[in-house]
Amino acid sequence: MTAETGFPAPLRWSIDHHPSDHAIQALRNELIAYNIATAAIDASRDLAVFLHDAHGRLTGGIVGTIWGQCLEITYLWVHPGLRGHGYGSRLLQTLEQEARSQQCHSAIVDTYSFQGPAFYLRLGYEVFGAIDGYPQGHQKVFLKKRLAPHGR
Repeated sequence: MTAETGFPAPLRWSIDHHPSDHAIQALRNELIAYNIATAAIDASRDLAVFLHDAHGRLTGGIVGTIWGQCLEITYLWVHPGLRGHGYGSRLLQTLEQEARSQQCHSAIVDTYSFQGPAFYLRLGYEVFGAIDGYPQGHQKVFLKKRLAPHGR
């Protein structure tokens, strides 16, 4: 062990200001494997819905991860020229519907006060936490929604 780190001498620290997608995915895979082993839930999968224009350009989309019968929404974006026309709502509702079909009972999302808390509140989400000053002058807001089974 070294006095500076407390770790065995062969370990090497590195700071990467521009980590590769591969390095991030490797770390994510290790964390997912740990979570699966610890929680005894062996299925984790990404789920996405995309919106493209007639030329195939991305104009909107939503991405989430299903794990433990919960949907965690990680990204939702609609091109600025298409906002306010219901596309975001339809993307979210489509993802929720697909999550329900895969037996998910809940959805969670975090967003910033300048992004979309009111959007999620209108669609049945409720705030369960917020961090003030993240970033300065704003909040990071955490929301959840109970996903009722089909037909209810």
